[in-house]
Amino acid sequence: MSDDEEPVDARPQIQAECMAKCPTQSANYESCKERIKGGEGDCEPWFFDLMHCVDHCVAHKIFHGTK
Repeated sequence: MSDDEEPVDARPQIQAECMAKCPTQSANYESCKERIKGGEGDCEPWFFDLMHCVDHCVAHKIFHGTK
């Protein structure tokens, strides 16, 4: 990369790839969203479970390339 090029953030692409590695957490979160449609409540615990799984995967991929 030359000095005049803008750096590209790889995190969004890596995050999308890592979502596939968390099928259980994703399914739990999606089913919660369906359950509460039009009702009360939230899916915060399931969202945090999903993000924990995704972030764990993302961290390994991002920090693997750092020095």
